[in-house]
Amino acid sequence: MRSSSIKSFFLLSLFVTSVQGIAQNISIENRVEDIIIKKDTSFVKHVSVVIKESEQEVLYPIFYDNELEKISDIQVYSKKGKRFKPVKDKVIIEDDVELEYIASKKVKTIIIPPGSKSKISYTVDCDELMYFSDLRFFSYNKVDTLKYKLQVPDTFQFVHNAIYEESLEYVSMDSISMDSTTKWNIEVVPERIEPDPLAFFGIYRNKKSPLMRTIVVPASYKDNATKYLNDWYLQKVQAKRGLSPKVIHKINELTKGKSEPSDILDILYNYVKNNFKYVAIEIGMGAFIPTHANEVFSQKEGDCKDLSNFLSEALNYKGINSHIALAATYDHISDCDFPSLSSANHVVCMAYLNDIPIILDPTDPIHSPKTPVQSIQNRSILIVNPSGGEWHKAQGFTPRQNLIDYNIELKEGSDKILVGGFQVSYNGISGNFLRRGFIHLDEKKTNASIEKHFTSVFGNQSIEDFSISPQTNMVDAKGKLSINGKIFNDSGSRVLFLDFLPIPLETQERGELLEGTHLGSNLSKRVHLKIEMNKVFEAFKPIEHIFSDERVSLKLKITNPSDFIIWVEYEFECDYNLVNKENSKAINKILTSFKNVINDPIILKKKG
Repeated sequence: MRSSSIKSFFLLSLFVTSVQGIAQNISIENRVEDIIIKKDTSFVKHVSVVIKESEQEVLYPIFYDNELEKISDIQVYSKKGKRFKPVKDKVIIEDDVELEYIASKKVKTIIIPPGSKSKISYTVDCDELMYFSDLRFFSYNKVDTLKYKLQVPDTFQFVHNAIYEESLEYVSMDSISMDSTTKWNIEVVPERIEPDPLAFFGIYRNKKSPLMRTIVVPASYKDNATKYLNDWYLQKVQAKRGLSPKVIHKINELTKGKSEPSDILDILYNYVKNNFKYVAIEIGMGAFIPTHANEVFSQKEGDCKDLSNFLSEALNYKGINSHIALAATYDHISDCDFPSLSSANHVVCMAYLNDIPIILDPTDPIHSPKTPVQSIQNRSILIVNPSGGEWHKAQGFTPRQNLIDYNIELKEGSDKILVGGFQVSYNGISGNFLRRGFIHLDEKKTNASIEKHFTSVFGNQSIEDFSISPQTNMVDAKGKLSINGKIFNDSGSRVLFLDFLPIPLETQERGELLEGTHLGSNLSKRVHLKIEMNKVFEAFKPIEHIFSDERVSLKLKITNPSDFIIWVEYEFECDYNLVNKENSKAINKILTSFKNVINDPIILKKKG
């Protein structure tokens, strides 16, 4: 099994290397997918790919899910004169793809001989129509033309939604009805993107690439694709529900003596989070259909759908109304706002206390009920229920609810060293990155991790006697500070540098943030710094800087309330949790402004 896994990954890596142009440069003249929807809710794809002439062998992989798909009739042709002729001794290597986070995938790698234009054709059969969920408008190769031809019987409706379509150089789409069938023709010049092995398996992380999300619904669900997806999923999950006497005994044991629904919810949620191992994701049929709840309990492990389904069953048994919901994490290619399996890459549990919805994610070990689930905050989810499904917005906290509040007091001691201490409170989920950093560490490693973090926050200055106290909706920390090398004498004046001030975004070390950077949460940051100098100085005019752009701002003010006190305060607010093309310029502009301000020294003129 292990050698097979290594071999598969080698083939995948080799192909990715080849499309990057390191080993070979594959150019595709056209790719055509002729997709036929059948009345028995299965579908078939006839795929044809014309590859331009290459001086080297070409490795062309066909990835497929052996639980869902059957690959047949693979043909390889080489162009001789004006015609394509079959290659007699075609070479096809088949192997399993058995990686830690991949299940049920196989790959057929076709070896195409060099020296002439080639054509590959093959057929893909799938019995589950719901898994016809997207059409890619991007490619890792240079593809001149990509065509999708879709035949849909009149007993079905083709529903679609294209995202990031504006990045395409060319796209056309038309349809015609004839002989009880609607034929769709879609043609694009696909966007070429950097190779990403995960995307071969339909895992679209940190991408904003053009994609058409699709679903084909029976006529009985016409104009109600949401209900169709909901009912289909509910029927699939129903067979994975029900609790054995052993499981019921354990649930009763855990909740003995408890009658308040909120207490029961906390107990069961924490039990699943702390006692069940979260195993990596699957794709294909395994991506959405959970393992039976009783087996999840027996194995004490599962992925998002397994743990959420088990938790939902346990809560329902105790009288707490609960459902599972399809979701899309912040790094997925789209929001979960369209009824297609391609919209989702996550499953959570939705519980109700006094009719108030509470999202629970048993795969997130630091999440607390009634706080946003960090990975899906401000994203849409589809609650799967007997009422036909319900779209719900997973609200996040406001920047003010995620306030990071610093109070720092320093005094100038001997040798121009500033000594004192700091206190900080991370409200809401702004301190989640700290919780994640030490949740699995022992005390010694936790202290080392915290010390490293705050040393970095204060510009690599000395920190000691620190402590940290995580609470339900807050993380408090405090410690002693020693700031060295920031005071200098200069021709009768003194020069003070403030480049040890806590930076606005503690989760990021880069000076300039790249598109796709996840900030963890939106936030506000308030920093108050009091410095008591040991020599008086002349009053200086208050220094004030205000920078503001849409949903991101910085206000910084430096004053001297007395002839030996310096008071610094700044407020930073960023109402984004992800850096993208639209906001990166504004965020980076303000971070650069902050850096410039704190690098500009304060001149303290000798009084008298």
